[in-house]
Amino acid sequence: MNKIRSILYTLATVLIIVGALFIIQDNTYGILILVLGLVLNMVYRAINIDFKKIELFHWFEFIKLGSIIFMAVACLSFMLELEQKFNLLILSIIIDLIVNMKEISFKKKA
Repeated sequence: MNKIRSILYTLATVLIIVGALFIIQDNTYGILILVLGLVLNMVYRAINIDFKKIELFHWFEFIKLGSIIFMAVACLSFMLELEQKFNLLILSIIIDLIVNMKEISFKKKA
């Protein structure tokens, strides 16, 4: 299961980066790729939420859940063609990175 999680996270990250690059080049498929990456990222985050901690009212798990909900709002803003869709997208990715900072590691695991 851990391999599937790491593959899902890597695929979501690659799709987000590739989608952003396509958007920069004014390619119409960029938004679709980016939203697909965000959806995969939300699935990955939902798999990793500890629901027992949510039942015990641990605030950090509520913040993680809020991050997922905010990312869903950012995806919906693209479908609804809201004016601030790119701002919501950037903000949701930054919040996701801050909340899940422990998954980003530049150290080699022994």
